[in-house]
Order: sequence, then C-alpha cells, then structure tokens
Amino acid sequence: MAKLAVVAVIVLLASCFSTDQEKVPAPIQSGPAVTNERSQSDSGTGEIPTFYSHPRQVLVTASVWKHTAKSTAPVPEEILKRYPILSKAYTMPPIARGLSASDFHIFDDGAEQKINYVEESDFSWRDVDDRRSFQPQPHGTWGGFLSEGVWIAAPTATYTIGYIPPLSQTGDCHTIRVEAGNNEVLLNRTRYCNTDETNTATVDGRNLAAQMENFAKSGKRGSITVSSRPFVFWASRVLSLMRDNNSARISPASAPAANYTYVVVVHDSKAPAIVQIATEYELATKKWDDPCPSKYAAIHVFGIAYKTNGEVAARFGDSYQCRGVHNLSLITFGWDPPSTWGSVTIPSRFNAQIELPPGDYDVHVVVSEGHKFGQARMPVRVETLDGQALTISDIAVNGNLQDASWLLREAAWVSPAPLVPTPLVSKQTQFIPVPDARIPKKTSLPLYFEVYEPLLADHSPETYFRMKITDLKDGTVVMNAGPTSAAQCVTPGNVVIPIALNVDTKKLPSGQYKIEIQASDSAGRTTEWRMAKFEIQ
Repeated sequence: MAKLAVVAVIVLLASCFSTDQEKVPAPIQSGPAVTNERSQSDSGTGEIPTFYSHPRQVLVTASVWKHTAKSTAPVPEEILKRYPILSKAYTMPPIARGLSASDFHIFDDGAEQKINYVEESDFSWRDVDDRRSFQPQPHGTWGGFLSEGVWIAAPTATYTIGYIPPLSQTGDCHTIRVEAGNNEVLLNRTRYCNTDETNTATVDGRNLAAQMENFAKSGKRGSITVSSRPFVFWASRVLSLMRDNNSARISPASAPAANYTYVVVVHDSKAPAIVQIATEYELATKKWDDPCPSKYAAIHVFGIAYKTNGEVAARFGDSYQCRGVHNLSLITFGWDPPSTWGSVTIPSRFNAQIELPPGDYDVHVVVSEGHKFGQARMPVRVETLDGQALTISDIAVNGNLQDASWLLREAAWVSPAPLVPTPLVSKQTQFIPVPDARIPKKTSLPLYFEVYEPLLADHSPETYFRMKITDLKDGTVVMNAGPTSAAQCVTPGNVVIPIALNVDTKKLPSGQYKIEIQASDSAGRTTEWRMAKFEIQ
C-alpha cells in the first residue's frame, strides 16, 4: 500500500517568523557608539583574496556585588532545601543593579579607556535547565553537555562593557582591569591578545602538532571516535555597534548609544567560501578532577584540508586546557568550564571554520588528549559563486538553537578577535550545527540555510523557498511545502537571507530521509535544489 503524502508543517523558530525560545532579560544600554572596520585584501596578482573582519572592539563581562561587610544575602531557604550543599559554601553580598557607564572605569594595560557600551543583565537564583555549554576561543568554539551533578546559578548583576582598544601589533597581549567604585567586580577574563587570524595551526606544542598532522596523513581511525560534518556558506558576520532602526555604520562621534548586531557581509565571486566544520568526539574520560590532574591536561583538535593533488589547502586547530573552578561565583556565568562539585566536564565538541576557494577537497580532523588519537575524514566540494545569480547555501540539518542575544556575551570572551566559526543567525535565533544528522523519533528537525539574492542590494524582490522530504527507503515524497515567503527574514539592503527553521517531523516513522530546498524570486529566477540527508531513530 502506497504511503500518503503529508503536507509539511514548518515551525519557523527564527524570530523573523515566530519563536518559542526563552528570552533573556531586556538590556539596559548607555554610552556612545563605535565604528568597526572590515577589509578585503586583494594582492592584485590574480590570486583569490582572503576576507578578514576587524571589529577592533573589546568586550568584557563583569559581575558586580556591593562591597559591604554588614549586609549579606544568604542562600534562600527554598534553594537550600533542594541543594543543602550550598549551606557550606558562603553567603553572598547583595548584587549591584542599575549601574551606568559613569559608574565604571576600565583600564587596558593600566591606561584608562573610554567606555562606549554598557549592557546590564540581571539574574536571580535559578536552576540551569539547559545542559548545553559553549566556550568560544579565538580559533573555534568548544561545547559539551553537563551530564550529572548540581549546576545552579547564583544571582548576579552582569554588565557587558565595551571600549576601543589601543592599536597593537599582532601577538601583543593586554591586561584588562575594571573598577566600579567600592563594589566587588568579577571579570570573565583579565586579558586579551591581538591574534593572527591566518594562524590556524594552534594546537599546543610543536611535537604534538606534528604527530597529529602525521596521524592525519596516515588515514587511521584511531582509538578516539570522531565524527565531523562540513557546511559551505558564502557570508561572514562582523560584530558592529549600530543605530536603532538603521543598518548603516556610525562613527565614534555619533550618539546616542546603539545595539550590537552581527552585520552580514557577502564574499564576492573571487573570495573563498567559509566552510564550517562541526566535530564531536568520544573520550574514555568524561571529566577532569578539580583541581586539574596536571598542568598538561588538555584536549587538542587539528584539521587539515587537502586538494585533490595532495597539496594542503588549509589548516585549523586549537587546544582546550583544563581549568579548575574553586569559586561558586564563577558558576554563575555558566561558561568556563561547566562544573560540578569536585570535577570539570571535558568538552565533547569543537566547531571551527576554514576558507576554501572553489574545488574538491578531502578534510581530515584529528582529536587527541596527548596520547591517544582519533580521526574523521570527509569530502568537501566548494562550488563557484555567481555573484549575480540567486544562490542557496548548504543545508545544515540538526543542531542547537539558542537566543542570539547570547552572542554578545560570547563575543566578550574573544574580542577584539571575531567569533569563530562565524555565527549562523536568523534574526534573534542562533543555529549551532552538530555533526550528527540523527534525530529522535517524534521530534522536530532544526535546520539552517542562506539564500543569496543580489537583487536585494538595489530592489525589493519577493523571495521564496520550497521544501520537500523524501523517504530514502522507497522514494516516497512524505512532505511537500511551499512556496513560502522569506520576506520576514530579509534585512533591507542586505543580499543574504539567513533562515533557521524547525520542521515538524514528529509524525514520520523511523528511517532515513533526504530534505531538499529550492529558492525562487519574483524576477522568475530559481536555484537548484539543495539536498541534505538525515535519519529518524
């Protein structure tokens, strides 16, 4: 008996449609705006240029408590009943709410800087329901899950503070200090470095880096299970401080304060594409002891892209060092690192990106904890971008969706370097891809893709997308939707339309499927069908 085709139900989680995501508290903003810089180098020799983003803005988050020995805020009784261990921790001073830019002084290498941005986020005692945790570093973003134990966040008044740093040379490192009168201040970081964006082989230790590259060449799978998936996009994002309701950049002299946002910048047809690589790995040990078992405890990731002739086209890499947590107040950040009492959860994911010109590649990703190794290999095809044609990116199926307002706090870990990989954001929703294309039965399928509509630079064409899902077992089309307007995801003057969806696949049985998406516009142009496979278990 033939299957009945099901009309697709698409839940559009991007806020350009609707969202059921939990929102963070509304920010309080003050201070003048700041311009940002970006450049695209062209050697003039006919070589493909490399695209760089230079925001030159430092952000830091500061949790602030009132400095008083007489007034303290004990842990509430209802919290102690659920978590008696907190009674042995400490009582906290009251948090300092309602501060403005004039209440802070920020110093870069001892020299006071002019604050151009302050945003306040207040939190009360709360359980952390979302077990996911992501830690940005200059060469990639580490992630993982809290598997067990107590993770409760104490109340904070947390301020994101920004300033334009002094000019410095590549490799220079700077110290950061923040004062808020007599208040106690805890920073998420106390230094930053002017990193070299072209330096991608950053695993600690030259010997280990050489071993990992040799292991990549060997093609061995190794004893660590590693899985990776690549996604090709033609746009990057630059963190910028913008006027409200105005997409144009503004100068430092302009006032009043504005909101930070990620401005999407499209690469031209000569520039390389951005290839995001999501990696997950399984280690025999899931946690480090706190304090760390040794100063060398770390996880290392090294990636390399080979051309079809065997030449190296690009490398990337990073190391995540064990950092113990001895202060409960650090847990309030929910960041660095996710912690339970007496142990530190080891990251299980790493997302990075490389830039590749059009062509076919073989990408190897190696993971090591210093002694054991594991490897994943994947083919990558980068197509030539026609800057005048309607185009669609790869489809990233399955991933984590979170409120995009958290991007500002993520940027506060790495600025003035940009976030890596470039954030995949559709209005107020950020999509974080994962390498596993399997989803549980009776759940929805999160996905992300970009439509490049060059006519949006000067006109206002209507843009649509169609979607269909096919059961790979017998070729039956089980979902068919569209055309659906993408108008609510369009930013006027921006030729990139980023779209995050949550496709209702709850009624589909277990099995393997493919999803296909095609874009079209009112000018009569259509893209090819872009395809991605997924599995329902």
